[in-house]
Amino acid sequence: MTVKNDSIQSTFLFHDYETFGTHPALDRPAQFAALRTDNDFNVIGEPDVFYCKPADDYLPQPGAVLITGITPQEAREKGENEAAFARRIHALFTVPKNLRCGL
Repeated sequence: MTVKNDSIQSTFLFHDYETFGTHPALDRPAQFAALRTDNDFNVIGEPDVFYCKPADDYLPQPGAVLITGITPQEAREKGENEAAFARRIHALFTVPKNLRCGL
């Protein structure tokens, strides 16, 4: 039996995912940013912006760095390892009554 909880308000999560290459499914992550709104598109809370440390043996595509403006040095300084990066995204995506809108 499923219990329905109507007291939880629906939200939208607008998000953007940047990589160090041209193919998001194959290249390494660089940055994730998200902004949550209510049903009337009023911003809820502060935006989330976090970085992923690149592996020591990975060379980003120069074109991707030029487009995003995110250097490997910046991601290494501000970022966290890929597992922690993925856990943070998962936590944002799994909020109840959350609609994700990727940019």
